[in-house]
Amino acid sequence: MEEILLFILFALTTGSFMYMLVCTDSNSKSPMGMIRRKIYSNGPSILKQLLGNKIYIKLQQFYNYVFYTNNRLGQIAYFLIFWMAFGLYSKFGLLKHFGNTPYVSHVHSICGSLIFLFCNYFFYKTCTTSPGIINKENNNEYVMKYQQYYDEIQYKQNTQCQTCNIIKPARSKHCRICNVCVSRFDHHCIWVRQCIGQNNYKYFLLFLFSHIFLSFYGVVAGILCLFGIAQKQQLFKLTYKNAITGEIHKATFLRVFSVISNRETFFMFIIFVCLIFFVTLTAFFLYHLNMIRKDLTTNERIRKNDFEKSFLNEMYELQELEKRKKDDDLIKRLAQLKLCWKSLNNRRLLGLFEGLRIIFSQPK
Repeated sequence: MEEILLFILFALTTGSFMYMLVCTDSNSKSPMGMIRRKIYSNGPSILKQLLGNKIYIKLQQFYNYVFYTNNRLGQIAYFLIFWMAFGLYSKFGLLKHFGNTPYVSHVHSICGSLIFLFCNYFFYKTCTTSPGIINKENNNEYVMKYQQYYDEIQYKQNTQCQTCNIIKPARSKHCRICNVCVSRFDHHCIWVRQCIGQNNYKYFLLFLFSHIFLSFYGVVAGILCLFGIAQKQQLFKLTYKNAITGEIHKATFLRVFSVISNRETFFMFIIFVCLIFFVTLTAFFLYHLNMIRKDLTTNERIRKNDFEKSFLNEMYELQELEKRKKDDDLIKRLAQLKLCWKSLNNRRLLGLFEGLRIIFSQPK
């Protein structure tokens, strides 16, 4: 029982931690938001004390190189992790047990391998499909396409990108890492070495979904393999003697699980890794589906939160001043802020299916 509880607890903890770091709003008042702020605000100083100044500076330089330069380390890391994980699963599970247990036939070896190939295909498409780079030739086209999103708060008309020397379309952003302006910019992904934007967002979603499906498939097939092993070795028919009372007992599920854990330790570890990937990627995927439903990008969500925080702070200060002293300018500014707040939160819910339809109708 202890092993099962530890596995479940570790999977949930790991998944929650990854979701908190990647998806949680840093301005949120939720427990996850508060923990995230603590990690990002206090983490560097704690590391500096633990590692020393020289090592900390080197680590900071490496971090900046990995996350803020256009390098291939993310792609290399992806291939090493993904191919090694599939190779180990194949050696200790797919080739060893698939077809040799009652519940998992050799057909699943083919199915698992095909899903693995689909994962690689969508990774390739996400890496090689242009996110929607804006240049002087197509600038006007993108400006007209997202005309309705100019709200004069997040996106102001006729704002120029000083680097690309073009008019910035609404929902676009200049990526400092790729040094290009991207249409409907969502985020820069180090794993695929480019931005996720208008044209490759659909492949990014399929990339996530294919990996979720493969992880889930690995967990289910692995568990069925373990049950098959237990049945084949007649572990459920085992009996054991109580050392204190001398009574003979039939093997319980937990007893069988303990025996399997000792005999197939590494295979169980790989299944557990698949479970962690499944929980983490599913949380990230659901986050993106929620953003699609709200017709928001990751970049817009971050900016919106910053604007809201700034507006709320200024509105609070002005309201306090207004209580003490009547001033036409203060009243006017307060009214403007309230109007901006209403405009910022006035975007209608697009709906998940309508949002997905728009995303998947973008040019290849």
